[in-house]
Amino acid sequence: MASVAIAQDKPAISIELNKLEPLEGSCRAYFVVRPAGATEFKEFKMELLVFDTGGVIQKWLAIDAAPLRAGKTSVKLFDVAGVSCDKIGSVLLNDVTACADASGDIAGCVERVTPSSKAKATFYK
Repeated sequence: MASVAIAQDKPAISIELNKLEPLEGSCRAYFVVRPAGATEFKEFKMELLVFDTGGVIQKWLAIDAAPLRAGKTSVKLFDVAGVSCDKIGSVLLNDVTACADASGDIAGCVERVTPSSKAKATFYK
């Protein structure tokens, strides 16, 4: 019973790669972020790896998506410089390097993320 209560207390975050938009010399990625529950994230930094359609790493990105308001869906935009959208095959959420609420650091944030994609490229962890 205690493990069920602990699991329910962990704030979950759904992150969807919604769209890839071509720009001059880069690609803009649109992420739809949906934090569940009452936790407001003051810090939320992701380490992303962008792979081409052949599975070769093209770019490493450190993304700061904070703040994330409790229960509020938001859209975060990030530019992937030097990579064209049609060459992106997948995006890996490699880690969440910083995750905190008003009380301090939250452990195990990468496990709390559920990735998905509506774009041609997949988004996974």
